[in-house]
Amino acid sequence: MTKEEVVKLLVLVEWIYPQCIFKNETILQWFKFCSEMDYEKVMTKLKNHIRKSPFPPAITDIAVFHFEENDFPKTLQEWMKEGHERNKCERNNTIQNSIPDWLVEYSTRKSI
Repeated sequence: MTKEEVVKLLVLVEWIYPQCIFKNETILQWFKFCSEMDYEKVMTKLKNHIRKSPFPPAITDIAVFHFEENDFPKTLQEWMKEGHERNKCERNNTIQNSIPDWLVEYSTRKSI
């Protein structure tokens, strides 16, 4: 988002919420954070905020940051499948061990 677009947003906020007046430091912070955001998406969130709230928005209320798409859910599913297969294989290969001598008197399972 450009500085001009940030100014448009802030002017709209001040127009809708007359009790809200931005200080220079606040405007500089908005410039800094909004440079990474998409104007149209932020404007959509601002319009929704205006419809719902009688209070001016904080930057967190209307921020829309771009997140890179990743295939983490797919990777997670693959890990879960591999873990399930590994556990199944280990269960099939595990021979039931006998109970240690010190545990025999406390166990309901009988020693092999």
